[in-house]
Amino acid sequence: MMPAAPRVSVLMTTFNGARTIADSIASVLAQTWREFELVVVDDASTDETPRILATIADPRLRVIRAEHNLGVVGARNLGFAVCRGDYMAAHDHDDISRPSRLAEQVALLDREPAVVLVATEVELEADGRLSRSGHVADGCASVMRWLLLVDNPLTWSSIMLRAEAVRRLGQFVRPDYELADDFDLYHRLLSVGEIIRLPAPLTVYRWHATNTTRAGQERLNANAERVLCDAYRGWLGEDAADAARLVVRHLSHREPVRDAAALARLGSYLERLLECFMATNALTSDDRARVAAAAGEGWWNTVRASVRTGAPAMARAYRSHPLLAAGFRPPALDQVVSIAVGGARLLLPAPRAKAV
Repeated sequence: MMPAAPRVSVLMTTFNGARTIADSIASVLAQTWREFELVVVDDASTDETPRILATIADPRLRVIRAEHNLGVVGARNLGFAVCRGDYMAAHDHDDISRPSRLAEQVALLDREPAVVLVATEVELEADGRLSRSGHVADGCASVMRWLLLVDNPLTWSSIMLRAEAVRRLGQFVRPDYELADDFDLYHRLLSVGEIIRLPAPLTVYRWHATNTTRAGQERLNANAERVLCDAYRGWLGEDAADAARLVVRHLSHREPVRDAAALARLGSYLERLLECFMATNALTSDDRARVAAAAGEGWWNTVRASVRTGAPAMARAYRSHPLLAAGFRPPALDQVVSIAVGGARLLLPAPRAKAV
């Protein structure tokens, strides 16, 4: 039987999740860490989700049925309000947790009191195939602080946080930042403690065309820009909004930069951010090296994406920002292949317009 106050609450929200929720719940109930409750908020589903939930006979499962559709943020806040655990793990209704996920996260939070949130690395599943996330591999606290300035390196379904840390903030997720509400929460939590990411891929993010974030990409980007603009303003002043727009579009959303001037501007912003970050945070020499490597890798990935669209000359932009390039050396083969791909695409004839 579940104890009256489990150490971990797993929070899952769902709306019309009948196609995937049974597998998702099964992955939680199969965890090697047993002292948890699974709180599922059914956000007024109109499909078979309520029937599926009713068939699961496990005392650790608590189902909260919303009387009307609250939306993602409303459902998350409703669920968090009834979670009883010292630690809260998030889990979307279409993702999968590996069996040791909760155990490894609890162990980390138990031994690292300064850490308020621990995530795991993820694998992406699309059409039955698994692939790597593409994240910068280093998940230490200093690198996470940097990466949260230039990307969202955390997957919601992989996080576990201290409930007490959220209560210190006064609010779980904020409606004004819907779709980027998780990103906003991570930034607010950095004022309370550290965030790290375990290197093992203990979560499977199942990608499909109906993902909430895909359906509202424009609003997600706008709210993520607001988060970063606030973070940048003290360092970049009046350039904060432009920098946030470029970072969200090209580093977070991974859209290639197709204009050399925009790429140069983005590189200059990233150098200024890195310089301010290094000066503001109390970093060891090892921390500084790891942050520099992460910054350089992210910058190279941005340049490479632009080069491969058919702009091989943009490859020189990497070295034209020496502060970014100092900590990371792109593999020689990657550079050669990227320039070759970009050159080949540059030479391809433009597609002909269709006759009317």
